[in-house]
Amino acid sequence: MTLKISRFQIGVAVLACLGLAAAGCSSSGSPGGSSNSGGGGSAKPSGTANVAYAASLAYLNEQVFGPAFARATGYKYQGTAGPSDGLSSEIAAKTIFPNVFISVGGKPIEDLGAKFTKWYVQYASTSIVVAYNPSSKYGPQFQAIASGNKPISDLFAIMEKPGFQLGRTDPNTDPQGRAFIYMLELAQMKYHLPKNTVTTILGGPLASAKSTQIFEEAALDSRLQAGQLDAASAYLSQAKQLHLHYITLPPDINLGDASFADQYAKASITITSTTGPETKTGSPLTLDITTISGAKDAAAGNAFVAYVLSPAGRSLYAKQGGYTLLTPTLTGPTSAVPASIRKEIGS
Repeated sequence: MTLKISRFQIGVAVLACLGLAAAGCSSSGSPGGSSNSGGGGSAKPSGTANVAYAASLAYLNEQVFGPAFARATGYKYQGTAGPSDGLSSEIAAKTIFPNVFISVGGKPIEDLGAKFTKWYVQYASTSIVVAYNPSSKYGPQFQAIASGNKPISDLFAIMEKPGFQLGRTDPNTDPQGRAFIYMLELAQMKYHLPKNTVTTILGGPLASAKSTQIFEEAALDSRLQAGQLDAASAYLSQAKQLHLHYITLPPDINLGDASFADQYAKASITITSTTGPETKTGSPLTLDITTISGAKDAAAGNAFVAYVLSPAGRSLYAKQGGYTLLTPTLTGPTSAVPASIRKEIGS
C-alpha cells in the first residue's frame, strides 16, 4: 500500500513540524490533510477526532495512537471505549456523538444503517487467548500449558474446577464475550470434550448476562492482575499491550486465522440484542473502521481514519498494538468514502 501525500499536505506538515519542533515533531506527515485558510495560506487544523472504539483498543488508543495522531496532524483526539455492539446502539440512539467508530467485526457498523455510514474498512486482525494470573494456585499449570509442556486440552479441565475464578465480557453486547464462547465450543469439538464442558466452564447458559464471571472489558485486566481472577478472556493484542501472561490457542479455535472461517462458523450463540433474540456465529476477529455521517468535526474524523490506514498508523498497530495487519479492504461504495481516506486504501 503506497502513502500518497499532496504538495499541499507536505507544506502543512513542514509548517506543523516547525511549530512543534520543541515537542519533537516527527516528519511522518499528515495523512488526513488540514483546513485551508484561503488566499493560498494554511491554517493550523482545528477540531477533534471523537473516536468510539472497542474497549480492547483502550491502551493503544489512549496511550499510543491518540497522542501520535495529534502530533502528526495537529487535530485533537478524544476517545470513548466500550463493547462494539453497545457503542453501535449508543450511536444509533444518539446518546454518544463520535465522528469515528472502530469495532471488532463489521456487523456493529452495518447495524447502524446508511443513515450513519455507508462504508467501512477492515484493516487488522487478532485472536482470542486465555490470559492468566501467574500467582494463581493454577499458575504453574498455566505456565506448563503456555510453554507447551502440557497439552492445551488440560486448560479446559482446569477451568471447570469448582471455585475457579474466570473473567469474561457480556456476549450480548461484546464481540470478545462471544469469541471466548465460540472458542470453548470449538475446543469442545476439537478435543472431544464432554457435551456439558462449555456450560460448566461458563457456570450457566451461554448468553446469560447475569453471570458473576462477566465484567466490563476494561476491568478484566486490572482484576486479573490484582489476583481477583485466575484467568480471563483476552485478545492477543491486549495481552501483548498490557504485558499479560497468556496461553496461545491453536488457529482452528482462536478465531484469528481467516483460512479457518468455515470452521469458526460451526460455533454459535443466540444472544439478546436490541431487536430481540439473534443467533451469531463464529468468524475471524478483525478491526473495522468508519466515519459517522453528519458528525461534528468531520475533517478531524477523516484525518484520524486516514492516519489509521497510513504506513505510520499501521506501524503503530503492528509494533505497539500487537495486531496482524491486513490489506485494507473496503465494504461499501468507494464514492461514499472521503478522498483523504481513499488515498490510503488505493481507491
